[in-house]
Amino acid sequence: MSEQIVKTSKIKLGLSLIWFLFTFSLVVWWWIFSLRQLDLLADVLDPVKFGSMKRMLVGEGAVLVTVVFIGGLGLVLLTYREQNRNITLRNFFANFSHDLKTSLTRLRLRTEVLAEKSSSSELQYLLAEAQRLDLQLENSLWMAKSDSQKLLQEKIQLSTVVSSLRVEWPDLEVVIHKDVKVLADAQALKSVLRNLFQNSWLHGEANKIEIKPQSAGNAWRIDVIDNGKGFKGAAAELGTGLLRSERSTSNGIGLYLTRDLVKRMKGSLNFRNLDKGFAAELTLPAAENS
Repeated sequence: MSEQIVKTSKIKLGLSLIWFLFTFSLVVWWWIFSLRQLDLLADVLDPVKFGSMKRMLVGEGAVLVTVVFIGGLGLVLLTYREQNRNITLRNFFANFSHDLKTSLTRLRLRTEVLAEKSSSSELQYLLAEAQRLDLQLENSLWMAKSDSQKLLQEKIQLSTVVSSLRVEWPDLEVVIHKDVKVLADAQALKSVLRNLFQNSWLHGEANKIEIKPQSAGNAWRIDVIDNGKGFKGAAAELGTGLLRSERSTSNGIGLYLTRDLVKRMKGSLNFRNLDKGFAAELTLPAAENS
């Protein structure tokens, strides 16, 4: 459970309780003050009029105090119940997604072992589907916790992240022209590159990716270039929203998430079509002495 989520829930509950106590106390004070002021005028008012005004203040004040008490208390209780419900749901989905992620990873690794021992097209298809499902689950988890999870600023070696991803696409050649260090969140950067590789391999049908870092002041611009068939459309619009596609394997959520993660790491991401292939321009802050 994210500490930020717990903190936010406590703030909401605290504000509801403060509002309830303040409003209820103010209404009670107004009621008592009005009755005391009326009693001070008892000697100068007509007894009949005085009695009528006092009954009105007592009755209407009692109704107002009761309504404010019930409404305010109800608000506090509903906020408390909603807080517990959100915490329970988040804990459930966290455990569920962890177990599902673990099972999918085991399935993918087992399929990779079987695929290495056999050239069966069915096993290759199963491996591709396992990788796609694993990536989709990871993207969904990032989207679900995007508002609550704060990304870190760590010194990350680019080659280390790329090396951890190579095994997922054994038929995809990945070449790094220069190794650099960037300031980024390790898991987020891995997810960014994983989505870019998957996009090139699955949709672009590429078999080679070149990673070309170049200095850009206090940042590194990292061009991720593939030799695939590119994108038929406005590349600049990729990642700005979900795509409408007839293919069930493509809705643009991966590139949308990728652009969002890069932005949260204080970087930028742009796409462009090439004469042959597709390029992603990833800019991230440079680490010291990189």
